[in-house]
Amino acid sequence: MNISVPRTILILMPFVIGLAACRKDEPSGVLAKHEKAYPEIQKKYVYQSLIRLANIKHDPEFEKLIKDVRKIILYLPPSGDSTYQIKDVATGMRSDGYEELVDVRTSEAQRISLWVKDSGSRPHYLALLDSDKEDLILEIDGQLNLQYLSAINVADKGSLMELLQGGF
Repeated sequence: MNISVPRTILILMPFVIGLAACRKDEPSGVLAKHEKAYPEIQKKYVYQSLIRLANIKHDPEFEKLIKDVRKIILYLPPSGDSTYQIKDVATGMRSDGYEELVDVRTSEAQRISLWVKDSGSRPHYLALLDSDKEDLILEIDGQLNLQYLSAINVADKGSLMELLQGGF
């Protein structure tokens, strides 16, 4: 009888581990509110293997930057919705526990910001791209190696945006 208890535990252990691994991560509070406000928002999933395609110069620092990124979830505006804005997300980030890492304006008047929230065992990253033409949210699933953040300049930005929006 003592032998059957450990066998039962050994048999059930893979199922318990599998259930824990399949746990669905819920979006952060500010992102969940945004999705509720815009139920027609479109999500696209871009996995690391595709992100690497934007590294056309094969820069090792870019590879180190995305090494632990599993995927990027891209939140696209609802089709034909000219009222779509991400300002409510940007203003709610601090109150939701996020810390702003980067906030820049490009020569094309785009505002790009990167935010992080330390939540338990791993940080949660959100990037916001706010422009006159289009507002985008990027949720990064995984860890960015921030010491290599400047390597993003090496990536082919045109290819990266086409890739993220479903082209390439």
